[in-house]
Amino acid sequence: MRAFSIFALLIATLAACGGGGDASGDSATATTSGAAASAAAGSFDPATITPAMLALGDSLFHGLIGATSCQACHGANGAQATVAPDLTDAEWLHSDGSWEGIHKTVVEGVMAPKQYTSMMPPYGGVPMTEEHTRAVTAYVYKLSHP
Repeated sequence: MRAFSIFALLIATLAACGGGGDASGDSATATTSGAAASAAAGSFDPATITPAMLALGDSLFHGLIGATSCQACHGANGAQATVAPDLTDAEWLHSDGSWEGIHKTVVEGVMAPKQYTSMMPPYGGVPMTEEHTRAVTAYVYKLSHP
């Protein structure tokens, strides 16, 4: 019975945070090892964040591209903080708040939340290309570092 409860919780979390749907808008399936290698090759210097990257990240965050919607758990402005942390303040529960730290959290997910009830599956529960992962994490970084 416990296993069924855990499975039901996982399915509900994936559905609420964008785990369902067709990811056909993404050109490649992201893997943790592949993303880690790509991320290591790229810079996480905030000065390299471009307006185009932020626009793409905004569209991903709000579910306009791909099959995920970060706003489902974090709220439209990133400050909902009822089932998932506020992304607009200076308090970071699962990283140091750096762009690289946020990227790592998105890639690895949050399987054991420190305060909130909802887990975040890796990549929000859907495959994302490295370009999309960097864009959405740049957008989240900028929410708390205007």
